[in-house]
Amino acid sequence: MFLLCGTFVFSIVIDSLRMKWLYSFVWKEKFPLYDAFFNNYMSFVFSMLTPFYFGGQFFQTYHLSRMGFRSEHNVNVILSRFVEYLISVTVLSILGLVRYRNLLFSNALLTSKLILLAYLISVSFIAVLMVSLINPTLIARLFNVFKRIGWIDRLIKKITKIEDWDTRFLEWTEKLKESVQVLWKSGFMFFDFPLTFISLLVQSFVLYLAIWLTSGKIGFLDVTGLFYFLSLVVFYIPTPGASGGVEAVYQIVFSKILNSSEKTLASILIWRISTYYLPIFIGIAFLLIYRYPKEVAK
Repeated sequence: MFLLCGTFVFSIVIDSLRMKWLYSFVWKEKFPLYDAFFNNYMSFVFSMLTPFYFGGQFFQTYHLSRMGFRSEHNVNVILSRFVEYLISVTVLSILGLVRYRNLLFSNALLTSKLILLAYLISVSFIAVLMVSLINPTLIARLFNVFKRIGWIDRLIKKITKIEDWDTRFLEWTEKLKESVQVLWKSGFMFFDFPLTFISLLVQSFVLYLAIWLTSGKIGFLDVTGLFYFLSLVVFYIPTPGASGGVEAVYQIVFSKILNSSEKTLASILIWRISTYYLPIFIGIAFLLIYRYPKEVAK
């Protein structure tokens, strides 16, 4: 478990280097690696402690502001990395969908149908977001149609608790488009995208190791594809870090592939302890001992 936990933390080190280099390359600002690592590690911890993983980005923005960086730069970083993550995860998830489409499409169990439905909803949201970045006017027209349909308008207002949800979303996508363009024009994103994939592959390698140590009956690319396919599914489980639901969903899918519920359960528990429960305890201790640099502490 410590081996797997260390491998997982290495992926956060890669993300920390990405952030450090980004501030240095784009805005010529010094960002110590130790503080960049704290920012990324605690982003993971707060994401895991909050439903729907929303806490991590809020903490990152807060910490970057406390470090003295300009708020517009911080928004650029968080939103741009969010887009990178969504694109990369979607691409990797297609590996799992293509390789195991017979299992995911043909299985008669209700759980498999729910898993596929949740995935399609996630991919649809990502597709809408990408279209928003390319052509916000098209999305504006689509929202105008939805706004005029009474039950859709009422449903979205109930979910978002926002009356002018169409305007607010368009404003957000415009800001997101501007943020992404800033970093693309700098040329940094051409360097950062491959590092994003490397970080994600290291994270999926942790699950592969857990399975290999207990059964070893599946390839690395298969694990990677299924890992990110299911990551777009468990997002909708409304418990902190999707705790409980992650274990159940991964158990359902991987037990059918490995043909052993016992070995699958062992793999999932080892992986989950190594990449969720143990890192959270380490993160809490990290939060208690962390101190801001002297020049920004006040």
